[in-house]
Amino acid sequence: MLVLSRRGLDGAPPGGLWFEAESAGWEMFPQQTRLAAAATLLRRTVFLPPFSVRPYFVTCAHEGWRRVRVGQLAAWSGIPVNVLKRRLAVSTLTPPGIAAWNLALHALWLLDVAELPARVAASSMRLGRTGAIGAILGARGVRYAGGKVAPGAFAAALERYVAVLRSAFGT
Repeated sequence: MLVLSRRGLDGAPPGGLWFEAESAGWEMFPQQTRLAAAATLLRRTVFLPPFSVRPYFVTCAHEGWRRVRVGQLAAWSGIPVNVLKRRLAVSTLTPPGIAAWNLALHALWLLDVAELPARVAASSMRLGRTGAIGAILGARGVRYAGGKVAPGAFAAALERYVAVLRSAFGT
């Protein structure tokens, strides 16, 4: 069964439809939801890192809706991994840490903002199992129980990520 509902998504066109598939074994994850999450992340974080590593942060925000190897993210950003590590060394941030933050924020977007059930979010993120969401969020200090997060969890985690970036880059 396909359920159509209207949901206000940050960055989505007004009146846009959110398609949520609830049938067993078939879920639909529209590109506009991924783009809305990425747009929110970029609005808050894109100018915090220095220009020399900014393409990696943009790539992570855009592609962080699923697990992607750091080497692939770096290649998509146009910065070789070793160069990226050297440029980030003074900040104490690591390429895998940045990717993990973005993966967690995308999971939170799906659970908190889009209000998807955990099984649909896990499938949409290509995680393979719902328990993976708990591990991803737990690594970032987000409470996750019964397939749910507290209302406002996305905003709170995004503020923590922004604070980490400001601290690391002195902005």
